[in-house]
Amino acid sequence: MKTILLSWALIISTSLCFAQTPAVQSDDSIGTHGMALLAVDGQIIASHMPLHGGRHSHQVILGVEVTDRKDVNKLLQQHKLVTLLPETFSLNALRSGTLNAFSAQLFNGHFERGGKPALQTAFQVTTRLMDSPLVQKENGHYRLITLKDISLLVHEIASTPSFDQILLVSTERGAPGKIYSGSSKPLSEDNWPQSLTAAGIHLKKELYFEHQDFQ
Repeated sequence: MKTILLSWALIISTSLCFAQTPAVQSDDSIGTHGMALLAVDGQIIASHMPLHGGRHSHQVILGVEVTDRKDVNKLLQQHKLVTLLPETFSLNALRSGTLNAFSAQLFNGHFERGGKPALQTAFQVTTRLMDSPLVQKENGHYRLITLKDISLLVHEIASTPSFDQILLVSTERGAPGKIYSGSSKPLSEDNWPQSLTAAGIHLKKELYFEHQDFQ
């Protein structure tokens, strides 16, 4: 009798393994998803570094906590660009909330362009601030993300040539959550359309800019 029960248990276990394999294999978002790390208003923000097509084709911005907060803050204060190279994971799981923690190697600079390894730490996702697919449309559309006392103005990466831009802005009451700047060029002090000022959105500084990956 024990032999029969063990045999059935083995068959069921094997069947479950085979049944789960296609589901794992069908997740084409599994990979290494590099991110830019930013310090904003006392918070740490991780911004996925997307690409058009394939597993990286989503703009994902997260509020995170880190294990080595003191060392990470020091790194962010000392260097203009800090990026992280995390362990392999499913971007779909990160987007859906089924994955909320991961470990990563931090770099002073871009990890694919000569950045220097700095430290290894663990990340815990606290908030999901933006999740948007890369789409073929005109450039110049921006998303406003409100934090505690400040806001982020994020360019929605569009048809190539495009760019990934995150700006620190102040806003007046009633500022829209989405706005079209009317310009396909990156925003700056010299290129700040009147439409943004009229909408109550005022530039403080640029936090992140990338264009090489979107030419």
